[in-house]
Amino acid sequence: MLKFHVKHLMLLSLLSAFLLPALAQKMYRCPGAGGSTTFTDTPCAAGSGLEVTVKPSGGAAPAQAKPDPQTRGAMDKRNAEYNALLTPECRRAREAFMAKTQQKDGVQELMKEDDPISKAWSACTFGAKEALEKLNAQDRARVDADERKRNEQSRITQRKLECATKQKALDDSNARIKQLSEQDIRAVAALTADIQLNCR
Repeated sequence: MLKFHVKHLMLLSLLSAFLLPALAQKMYRCPGAGGSTTFTDTPCAAGSGLEVTVKPSGGAAPAQAKPDPQTRGAMDKRNAEYNALLTPECRRAREAFMAKTQQKDGVQELMKEDDPISKAWSACTFGAKEALEKLNAQDRARVDADERKRNEQSRITQRKLECATKQKALDDSNARIKQLSEQDIRAVAALTADIQLNCR
């Protein structure tokens, strides 16, 4: 019966967030003695556990359709940004961990308690979490900046439309200025001042 510790599941879950190709496999989270938790490939006794999904325990990752160049470029950029936020040691540990998952029986070996690659990447968990949080903060900042830019562009477009409408009204009034009443002439003067102030 296949069992592994929670930290290994966390590591694999973290990797899955970075688009590692793999198939899903049914696993079960079972309560153990003293409040411990174990994971197994068979249902828990008396139906006491929860079904979860993890990466397969053996074999190379299956071939998948290649993403289009734009998506691939975005993925590569994101990966480079993430790597840049890691220490050199953690960057090497992550690369080794990811490479191992692509090997035959690699994931199964990573689940072993004494696996050095798993230990090295596990030691980087805090730094990896910080890097991911920083990337997410940068994403939010970019989204906010884009939203401000769109709002400003919308305001500019709206002001241009309003000014075009005012200018047309002014041109129409000036074309028949001799037929306008004194009150209308004052309105034309006010409209002219408004255009000069807000539409230049």
